Formats: sequence, C-alpha cells, structure tokens
Amino acid sequence: MEKDTKHAAMVVIAAAMVVVAVFVGISQASGVSPFQTVVESGSMQRGIGSQIGVIDTGDVVILKDKERVEIRTFVDGYKIGYEKFGNYGDVIIYSRDIGNPVIHRAILWLDYNGDGTWSAPSLEGYPAELWSCTGGDGYDRMWGTLYLKNMGYSGTVNANLDLDRLMRTSTTSGYLTMGDNNFGFDQPSGVSGVSGLISLDQINSVGWFEIPWIGSFKMILRGDVDTLDRLVPNTIPSLAAAFLLVIFLIVGVSFLFDHRFYRKCKRELYEEMYAPAPLFPVEHGKQ
Repeated sequence: MEKDTKHAAMVVIAAAMVVVAVFVGISQASGVSPFQTVVESGSMQRGIGSQIGVIDTGDVVILKDKERVEIRTFVDGYKIGYEKFGNYGDVIIYSRDIGNPVIHRAILWLDYNGDGTWSAPSLEGYPAELWSCTGGDGYDRMWGTLYLKNMGYSGTVNANLDLDRLMRTSTTSGYLTMGDNNFGFDQPSGVSGVSGLISLDQINSVGWFEIPWIGSFKMILRGDVDTLDRLVPNTIPSLAAAFLLVIFLIVGVSFLFDHRFYRKCKRELYEEMYAPAPLFPVEHGKQ
C-alpha cells in the first residue's frame, strides 16, 4: 500500500511538473501578458454547440504578440489557403472605446488615399465574383459601397461597408473586421466601438490556438450558466468527459508504474529462491 501511494504521488507530481513546464513555455512563446483570454460570446462560433478548432463561448484562446506574427486577413488567407480557427485569415484581439476587447477576424486591410478614395491591395487576385464596389476604378481607387460576398462561417453572408460614410468618420487606414457568426462587419454595426477601421495600435494580440471548454469555469463561477446552456449546451458534458479522461490517464500511468514494480519484485524473489547454493571456501593448506 505504501508503494502504491508513493507511485501515485510520483505520477501526480510528474503531471504537475509537465503542466508548469507547458505553462512557462507558452508564456514565453506568447510574448503577451496575460497570454490567454476567455471567450464569453458566440460571435465567432459555428451555430449552436462547441466545436474543437473553432472559437466558441467558454473557450480559452491562447494569444500571441502581434509583433511575432504576420497578420493575414480573410482575403489574404483565401488566396493562399491559410486558415485559422475554422476560416480564412487571422483572428485579432483589439481594444475599443467602451466595453471589453473584441476577438474577431481580420477581413481586409484598407488604405485611405487622401483624396476621398480607398485602396485595398489584397483584393488584387481575389475572385471578382466575391467582391464589388459601387464606385471606383478597381481595388486601388474605391468609393461608394464596398461589398464582400460569401462571408462568415456559413459562407452565405454578403457584408458591405459605406466607404464615403467611413471617410467622414475616420480616414485612418486599418483592418475591416467581422465575427464569423455575425451578419456584417464590425464597423457599420457599431460592434467595434470605434469611429473607423482597426489600426495596428488598437490590436492587443493575435489568436494563436484555443483550449476548448476550460473558460466555462469562469462563467459558471460568475453565475452565467444560462449563456452556456443557450449557446454551447454540450460544453459542460464535454468538460466532464475531458476531466474523466484525465483521471483515467493518471490512473493508467500509475498502474503501469505499479505493474513494473511488481514485476521487478517477482523477478527478484524468483532469483533469490532459485539461486544456486553458495560454495563454502576451502582454506588453503588444509586437507
């Protein structure tokens, strides 16, 4: 029993050391503090229910310093086949004037030309049937209303942005952003809480990878269980299953340690029982 307890304690200590090592490693690689954020809305998920690889309510998203990555927009990602969190392009975390930071996808970078027109260099080579503008001479000189088609996780959202109205509000170049589960861009809907596009200075970090369900602990402790039940009803059962899996792995590893220990004891006992009798030394000079 004492050996069993010792082996179980060794497994727990080893697991704790691994967790600490991973925690420190991710912190150093991330480059931002804190290096994680809990997602508390469903603006990035794919309908109802939590999915691995997608940013859902109750997930923890591990972040990375914007200086350590090259931010690719949805348009850029589409052209080269680059995906993150279930869709093209990178997900950025940006500050707004009112409310918590927003974690949405960078869709397109827009530059103000200084003469009442906008340019979007990334639209070069982007399929013509997926975008249009009511005014302008191509992607490098646009005004009127810009349309981007087949957006969102469903690929059925046709979002638009009034460039003339944007110019009257702000002429700062930046990212056009949108949640995968929303029906339009952040800027005209007021989600961004800022007067214009999202500049590089407003970006806090970039989404690196997600850890599903863990953030739901925070929401449960805060009493926000209704939101979890409404948006991700499979989160708590999935979290319980993951917890049981961890317990099973710890018990399994402990069993392997015990099995090796008992085999060693059995082998030593066998060798002791069947060892040849010792030969008594014969004193030299005596017959």
